[in-house]
Amino acid sequence: MEKSRVRWSDLPPQLWPLIGKRLDNYIDIVRYRSVCRSWRASLPQLNAISLLSPLRLPHPADHRFEDVLVIRRIIYAISPLHHHQISTSPSASRASEGWLAKIETTKLGKMRFLSPLCTDWVKSKNRVFQKEVNLLDFRIHEVAKSYILRSTIGGIVLINKVVIFPDSAWIDVKKNSIIVAVRVDGKLGFTKFGDNNWTLIGNPNFQFDDLIVYKGEIYTVNRQGTVFLIDSSMKLVQISPELGIFSNQKHLVECGGEIYVVDRFLESKKNPELIYFFGESLPSVVDFKVVKLEQEIRGRSRWVEVKNLGNQAFVLGHNCFSVSAADFEGFKENCIYFSDELNSDLGYGFSTHVFDLQERTIVQAPAQIFRAPPIWLR
Repeated sequence: MEKSRVRWSDLPPQLWPLIGKRLDNYIDIVRYRSVCRSWRASLPQLNAISLLSPLRLPHPADHRFEDVLVIRRIIYAISPLHHHQISTSPSASRASEGWLAKIETTKLGKMRFLSPLCTDWVKSKNRVFQKEVNLLDFRIHEVAKSYILRSTIGGIVLINKVVIFPDSAWIDVKKNSIIVAVRVDGKLGFTKFGDNNWTLIGNPNFQFDDLIVYKGEIYTVNRQGTVFLIDSSMKLVQISPELGIFSNQKHLVECGGEIYVVDRFLESKKNPELIYFFGESLPSVVDFKVVKLEQEIRGRSRWVEVKNLGNQAFVLGHNCFSVSAADFEGFKENCIYFSDELNSDLGYGFSTHVFDLQERTIVQAPAQIFRAPPIWLR
């Protein structure tokens, strides 16, 4: 007897919230609410619990208060459900199927696209931009997520890196979430709605470089290369030995379920492009070193240098992440994509380069990785 299919909309109503509450990102909730009218009514809109209403937060450098927007930027991997929608050429490579797209929520119900690897908005006179893009027609998954704090009167608060914890679509940030940040001076601190100031975490003499949410917990790395877990009481728990490499900046990257630290080394060089844009010569990246934190017996850990990322590529910017290079046009495996600007969200096109771990060379990144996905440009 042929097995009968049960439509999603015919599932018992008591199962709906059990499914819905397991969803934590925008795309999954959109797909859930698109099943039918009943399913749509069973969950609140994601925008209804958006982080974008201003928070009254203390300034990180003094005790004055300001209205701050918590702006979320999500990088998605987008590919067509059917490859022939984009290309019918038999010689077309699999890499042409996928694109990276950065989406920023601006106000309730509205989003805007940013160029995939920089902070510039996607702008075009193409009439397609005036139409809606049905994201349900594409295979989409979330690659990375980052936040910035921006004052409502203009400008960005003096903070390099921000994470929200817990970070869930079902948590009201004004009531339950903690904002953890690395300030421009390298100090690590946290605050939440209702606090009168920022509270420093750890030794104020340490200089911290990066933050990451890994397996539901917050991790940070200082300039000496020591990785810490920030526990529920906002105390630092050391989980690694000191790396002992004194680079100009350290990045935390999660790849394949493991934590990597990437050291960035700078050198002052006369770069005509940087002099043209900034009026002076700025330090340029000359090298990277990648290490992985491995757990040994008896709970101890050690650093192991990594000279080959396999088919992965690392992207270093305001949010650091890894991707399978074969899935995206223009990406090359065992490489690091970065900007010369330390604290940019992968900066501007002229300063974005690629470092080949095997060849130990640095060249300008291919132009195609900056193009917006053709789903809204064609």
